[in-house]
Parts: sequence; C-alpha cells; structure tokens
Amino acid sequence: MIDRKQLIEKWIDRAVAEAGFDEPLLSIVKYVFSTGGKRLRPMMFLETYLLGGGEITEPIENFAAAIECLHQYTLVHDDLPCMDNDELRRGKPTCHRMFGEANALLAGDALLNLSFTLLLKAASVSSLAAKAAYEFSVLTGGSGVVGGQVEEINCSNFRDSVEEIYYKKTCYLIWASVKAGAIMAGLSKKATDALKRYCFDFGYAFQIYDDLMDITEKGGAAEKSYVSIYGVENSVIEVKKRTKSAIDALTMSGINSEFFVDLALKAAGRKE
Repeated sequence: MIDRKQLIEKWIDRAVAEAGFDEPLLSIVKYVFSTGGKRLRPMMFLETYLLGGGEITEPIENFAAAIECLHQYTLVHDDLPCMDNDELRRGKPTCHRMFGEANALLAGDALLNLSFTLLLKAASVSSLAAKAAYEFSVLTGGSGVVGGQVEEINCSNFRDSVEEIYYKKTCYLIWASVKAGAIMAGLSKKATDALKRYCFDFGYAFQIYDDLMDITEKGGAAEKSYVSIYGVENSVIEVKKRTKSAIDALTMSGINSEFFVDLALKAAGRKE
C-alpha cells in the first residue's frame, strides 16, 4: 500500500519550493507546515480518486497540495487574536506568536493564494480538475467554510447553530476534498452520494471528538463547542452514532475502503 502521507508531504514541499516566496515569507510558510498535522483532507482526496482506479498524475499531486495549503491557511487565520487567539498549535507556538500578527495574516493569505495557483495549474491540463476546482472553491468559500466561521463569530445562540457551524467549518472542507476526488475519478452518482453522507457524519464526529480531546489537552472544552452544550457523556454517544452512520454509508453502497473505515474508527477513539 502506498504511503499517502509521505507522498503528500513531498508534493507540499515541492509546491512551496516552487512558489517563489522570498524571505521571511518562505520561512514562515515552512514553519506552518512544520507544526505537523495528519494531512487528512488531501489523503481523503487521494483515496477517493484511487477508488476509481486511476493513476497518480501531476494534476492529482497539485490538487492534493492545494487542499492542504487551503487547510493550513484556515488554521493560521483561526489562531489569530481577532479569531480564537490561540497560543499553541499541536504543541508549538502558533504562527502569530512566532512571527507577529501581521506576518501570520499575510502568510495565511499567501497559502490561500498558493492553493488556487495549484488548482489552476491542475485545471490547465485537465478538464475534470477544472470542474473539481470549481466545486472545491464553492464549498470552501463564503457559502461554505468561511461562511461557517462568520456564523460562529456572530451567532447569538450556539446551541441552535452548532450543527450548521460544524457542517460548514469542518465537514464542508472534508466534503470538498472528497468531492473533488470523486469528480476526478469519474465516480458514479451513487458512490458520490454515499461519500457525501460519510463525510458529513465523519466530519461531525471528528469535530466533537476534537472537542473532547480539548478537555484532556487544555483542561476544558471551548465555550462554543458541542461538549460545552451537551456534556461529555452525550458527546461520546453522538460520536459513536455518527461514526456508525458514516461506515454504514460506505457498506450499504458497496464502497470497499479500509482507509475510510479506519479513519472513522480513529476519529471515534476506537482505533489507534
């Protein structure tokens, strides 16, 4: 089996090296990627594409790197003082703590721009990549991921909005990555619909489990979180329910992906 993460790290390194960034921006962007991360979303894109039996080509490599660039931009901006004001990201100082707020803001901007540079590069040689890039941009923009961030900041009753916010902030980027892979693989509507259900159930469980981990790592759940509203016990129940639903979506549609099943179980804390 191919080492998906190793491949994606290589594609990211190449994309950053070829971006033409001068110092200090180059060092800041390299630092952002050095803080780690699962590279979950580009791996899900790659797995979806491979379900169609296709070969890995340069457009696939660029698209996968683009997905992670966009994801990292969202994290850099989320951590800013005007957003979540976080000091640590995976145990290391956040970008703005290391380089200052203005540099972090601009580094996030550069990563967003690099993402679309890579998407356009893929689209220039593949009509399927062009279609996938369009869908990806819609799902991650103002009506999707960014829209969810705005709603979280401005909502007056988080309890009433938590599902929609989690869907937009977390699930939409996961679904955008998988949908792009499905388009480029030419998967059937039945398979694509099943993957969409998987993404939303998995993504929701993933976000709640992340909230639960905050209790262990930070000593308490965030004020605006599923756990702070419904408590630990109910949160664990919801994670298990959503995980089962995500896996059922795959099995009922005949999608055979050990990768996606294992991913769902890990998000539920049921598999290392």
